[in-house]
Amino acid sequence: MADEKEPYAGEFTPAARLDPDALAARNKRNVWLGLALFGFVVLVGVTTVIRLSSTDLSEGASFYYSPNKKARAPLQEAPALPPGMTEEQAAPPAGLEPEEAPE
Repeated sequence: MADEKEPYAGEFTPAARLDPDALAARNKRNVWLGLALFGFVVLVGVTTVIRLSSTDLSEGASFYYSPNKKARAPLQEAPALPPGMTEEQAAPPAGLEPEEAPE
């Protein structure tokens, strides 16, 4: 009699027992889901490598500052500020002042 009562809100109920066919179907779905996820990760990785392989990272922000002092690219002129931006807003954070032009 005590086993026949309706569970109240928040009460744990026993887990459903799956038959062998349902377990096999769940495992098959999980394998396909895992393969799809792996394929997506490979696709993103390959896309990233392809996009980065054609990028010249050596000239990134060399007009502003170069964290690597040994491999300095020639300084370029800074681009014009967007409309409405002041020089103070465009200044680098403390400790990242622009490099002096090499002589």
